[in-house]
Amino acid sequence: MFKFNDTAYATISSHKRDKIQTLRINNKHCDAELAMFGAHLLSFSPKSDGIERIWLSELACFDKSKAIRGGVPICWPWFADLYPKSAQSNITKFPAHGFVRDQDWHIVDIQENEDATTLILSPNKLGLFQFPSLFSVLLQVTFAQQCTINLISKNDSKHTVDFTAALHTYFTVSNIKQTEIKGIEGSFIDKTQSGKNLQLSLPYFVMAETDRIHSQDNTNNFKHITIVAATTTTIVQSGHDSVVIWNPWKEKSRSMSDMQNEGYQSMLCVEASVTEGISLAPEAEHQLIQIIG
Repeated sequence: MFKFNDTAYATISSHKRDKIQTLRINNKHCDAELAMFGAHLLSFSPKSDGIERIWLSELACFDKSKAIRGGVPICWPWFADLYPKSAQSNITKFPAHGFVRDQDWHIVDIQENEDATTLILSPNKLGLFQFPSLFSVLLQVTFAQQCTINLISKNDSKHTVDFTAALHTYFTVSNIKQTEIKGIEGSFIDKTQSGKNLQLSLPYFVMAETDRIHSQDNTNNFKHITIVAATTTTIVQSGHDSVVIWNPWKEKSRSMSDMQNEGYQSMLCVEASVTEGISLAPEAEHQLIQIIG
């Protein structure tokens, strides 16, 4: 049982992984775990089948020295190296994937009922790297038969703010070479080939190092994606302009100190992403949503 603002919540309990506090959720629909460092989802397992949907590295670091390898890293207010040009004038060096995935977050609210447990969190520090302090973000995660992750960006400043973002979700697969991705087709940007624009061959299997941006167009919105392996995982998403597919493969997997040598064989990143950028007007908000089932 976990207490917040003098209210006890029966489906939540507090735990520690090394230096990081985590919250474990155990309700009638699922078991899950979320780290307060980075508001980082570590686990989601529906009780309907008891199968873990989220991949977490066996060598993930929990001492706060770096972002956690695996789970669902929150990339905000920029994704990868897509730092907005409008804010870049005095920046010479900035971290990949923004500044919220490697800091502590705090609870804003908890909602608990018979069918779901919802956590709402906010990062402790905003206004970094020339972003206005009134440009804020909340993460709302609802744990039920499905896991709904909602990244809410809000601009309370007086000026338009440009940003990019992603829910960098690592999914568990039984064997990457036997895993098919359904719901994605068309052309893509291949970051392993200097950003070449290539046409996807179907069926969609990952058979080598993969880092691809699939951008939406008039015929492809990539709202419904299915990962077909020994277990089928469904993904529904909105608020994105693209989907990123990533697997480091053998060489890069072995070069990462926080990833086991053969880790690439059991994971696949399917990321709800904003890579083309959003200009958020004053008093406006944006929701980037990924629903995992």
